[in-house]
Amino acid sequence: MGLSRTVELLPLDRSLHGEALFSSPLASDETLIAEIGCGDSFELFCHRFQTDQLLVLRGAIDLVVLQNRRLRPIPLREGDGTWVRIPPGVPHGAINRGRIPALLVNAVLRHGPSDPRDYRPLPVPAGLRSQWRKLSLA
Repeated sequence: MGLSRTVELLPLDRSLHGEALFSSPLASDETLIAEIGCGDSFELFCHRFQTDQLLVLRGAIDLVVLQNRRLRPIPLREGDGTWVRIPPGVPHGAINRGRIPALLVNAVLRHGPSDPRDYRPLPVPAGLRSQWRKLSLA
């Protein structure tokens, strides 16, 4: 049975104890912190053997996934408590229209060896650039 190619939205399991907010961890093979700068990058990433599980800690982005030849935006905001799970083979990028860089945690699931090409951005295909531009101005 192969891995699903469906992007999933998962609620953050969290609890408040006094002034401290705790969240239940997601299973992962490694945890990364990413900062998404402000501006329009026209870049996509597509991982061969890894599932990204993203949560915005600070700021806001529109995660953009390429599915069925269309760019689908998924708004992610600080404090909204939503994980996004992006399986291998799904091209994705981010648009940050805010004034501050967005800070994300990525609880990575590995399904095979890391491939250096997974971390090299790919340009948004020319036929989708106008769609990307509209999303970045929305």
